[in-house]
Amino acid sequence: MTDEAICQVIGQKNFFDACNHIFDLEQSKTVDKAKIDALYNKLEERMWEVVKTAVQSGDGVLLEPLKSVAASLEWQKQKKKEQFDSNNEMEGTSTWRPKYWNKDLANLLIDCMAAQFPSAEFAISTDEMALKKHLKQLETTVLPTLECRRAFFKEAGLLTIYRKCCNVCLSSHLTTLIDCDFNFSTCLLVYEWGLNMCKSCSEKLLQPSWTLEQKVSVEALCLVRIFSNLEEKLLAAAKEEVREALKETITPRKKLVTDTTVVKILTEGAEAVQHISERLRERVEVACLEEFQHFLWSYENEERSLHQPDRPSESCTKLQVFENCIVLRAAWHKLTYIYNTNADMDAKVKEIISRIEEEGREYLWKAIAPEVKATLKKHFRSHDSHLTKFLVPLKSNLLAFEKKGTDSYEMLIRAVHHRIVMEYVQALLTGYRKSRPKQQRSITRRIEQDYETLQDLFVKCLERTSDHHFGHGRHSQSRR
Repeated sequence: MTDEAICQVIGQKNFFDACNHIFDLEQSKTVDKAKIDALYNKLEERMWEVVKTAVQSGDGVLLEPLKSVAASLEWQKQKKKEQFDSNNEMEGTSTWRPKYWNKDLANLLIDCMAAQFPSAEFAISTDEMALKKHLKQLETTVLPTLECRRAFFKEAGLLTIYRKCCNVCLSSHLTTLIDCDFNFSTCLLVYEWGLNMCKSCSEKLLQPSWTLEQKVSVEALCLVRIFSNLEEKLLAAAKEEVREALKETITPRKKLVTDTTVVKILTEGAEAVQHISERLRERVEVACLEEFQHFLWSYENEERSLHQPDRPSESCTKLQVFENCIVLRAAWHKLTYIYNTNADMDAKVKEIISRIEEEGREYLWKAIAPEVKATLKKHFRSHDSHLTKFLVPLKSNLLAFEKKGTDSYEMLIRAVHHRIVMEYVQALLTGYRKSRPKQQRSITRRIEQDYETLQDLFVKCLERTSDHHFGHGRHSQSRR
């Protein structure tokens, strides 16, 4: 058959017949190779034109030409196999045009499909509403169109390569979406949309019964990796959100709100994903609890940096750390009931909070100790009660403590009381040894007055504790 006749066959979209005619002509040694290449080139142009139109319009009249394209690909595959089996490859096989048809078809399908996707850059560069609109457009327009076109390619025998190219396009688009700096809610929006998309489109566009937890075909592995990366990004975003919320809520020298606020910060992420899967909820839970533990370490270091002689502060601000620890301990107690916390993490969190309190008590005493010593130094040789003047502001700060009904508050009161009494006894022994007999009687009266002053401060503080939490039994015991 002449090249003019072959061109007519190509024009009639009988691509498979054209392949055979060109190949027969190719076997003739008298035909110029450039003419053969020109025929293959014309054949390719017409085949890809049919494929492109089928993807863009879904015109049913293209079904037979699509079948001819599929047959041509099978012909190309068979010819390569025959040449390989015969160990007599045709001359110039490395430049044989049909050799690259599968790759060319895949690139063409990907380009045609990608052209139907709206730009992801605009959606991720604006706000969450723009992203929602973008995802909605994909869901209602792009994906249904790809599903509709699938019928032609399935009947034509091109379903495998069509699915493969759909995976590539969806993977590429999702990768563009998740590569930007999303917060937790936006990341969750993309994750949930993508998961629903894969479940709803699996039968038609991806592979039968595809889910994130199951083994998948080679074509879907890229999507699996993307979802794995997206899930890790979701966990990182959850941690970041918890970290920032805790930093804003819990700051040294800043009054903490309530333990309910802390619990809410640490449970919002898990509650947001619990409808997706139990596995994802558990992963978010663990991530948030780990971030809480890391935050406590940083909070401890921040408190410690403030426990420096060159960082003076009022007694009331020094007491704030104890109220914060009380809130943190109460929040953690609630979290251990909400989440399945492991024993190791539970022990570490409690240890950190107790350590912060212990260091806070030491810092508080170091801060007030010089004033206590200076007050008591001449206390027993002076007619004025400097001790009373010192205790009045301390009493005011201790009574202003909001978390009185707790063991931490009682421990703080008893620790301060013990330290002051020890300093008082030391000053008393020193003053008594240096006093004259006439002064010893006045020292005895001063001791009685100081006892009443200390009782007024510490017993009243413990009375408030008893009224709030410990009951009359402990109250009576503290008075004794």
